[in-house]
Amino acid sequence: MPSAFPLNAQIFLHLFLVYIAWGSTFLGFSLTLEVMGPFFACGFRMAAGGMILCFLFLLTGRWRRVQRSDLAHAAFFGLFLVVAASGFLSYGQQYLPSGAASVITGSTPITMTLAGWLFAGEQRPSFVQVLGLLGGSCGLVLLALEQSARETAGGSALFGVAWILCATFGWVAGSLLLRKHPHASELPALQDCGLLLLLGGLECIVIGFGLGEHRCLHFERLHAGIVLAFAWMIIGGSIIAYSSYFWLLRHVSIAVAVSYEYVVPVIALALGAWLLDETVSWRMICASVLAIGSVFLVLMPRHNR
Repeated sequence: MPSAFPLNAQIFLHLFLVYIAWGSTFLGFSLTLEVMGPFFACGFRMAAGGMILCFLFLLTGRWRRVQRSDLAHAAFFGLFLVVAASGFLSYGQQYLPSGAASVITGSTPITMTLAGWLFAGEQRPSFVQVLGLLGGSCGLVLLALEQSARETAGGSALFGVAWILCATFGWVAGSLLLRKHPHASELPALQDCGLLLLLGGLECIVIGFGLGEHRCLHFERLHAGIVLAFAWMIIGGSIIAYSSYFWLLRHVSIAVAVSYEYVVPVIALALGAWLLDETVSWRMICASVLAIGSVFLVLMPRHNR
């Protein structure tokens, strides 16, 4: 059908933007944590992204009056999709390398797809999608085995794993709640996204002050690489990725929306090898190919329709 191609093109464009933006976020967090604490890193990044989006709406005259219900909605979902999903992730990355953290978050599609089917009225995964989920899981297991062979297991590492798992649960819960109970608002979608990023970022900053992160700032460690990484996390990891992901939640199934999690670890590992001189083995390459290939199986039923 003539109208099917533009929609499919939009779907793949938004998926691609999410792949690149969030695939590089892990590296950005690793660099930013050299200067500030995890909740500050998350909070200032998200708040800045939200402010930019809101300012653009004011500048273009498209700003609409914000109601109390809009603020309550943004503050509530900011706890799940910003504080838990990104703040907890950043906190866990203090104890794990960026590649290992990205591998752990790769379990999100399985949790999201099953929870969407069981609790959010999503369609039962098809046989082809189940194969894709299993294939992606096998790829992530291989990546995890490779990481565990290089890292010495310890209490701090397990502590980091626990925080990152909590981040994935927060992301799953927030995404399903947002999909099942969409916000009835007259605000444009991007303005709504900007409010969520802004309030979620402010919540992270408050938590950072409560944890004493304002006493652990190391601006003397700043260099051009950290500044560029933080700027990209604002533009790519916050504005582009969140707006693209929210668009996907409204237009595709949960399985398709979260399929990015199988590609993100591969991108994170590749960036780590390129910029941080981390070694990439043949097992990691095979696992990456398996993980990316699984995405096509997850996407296939939606693409055929």
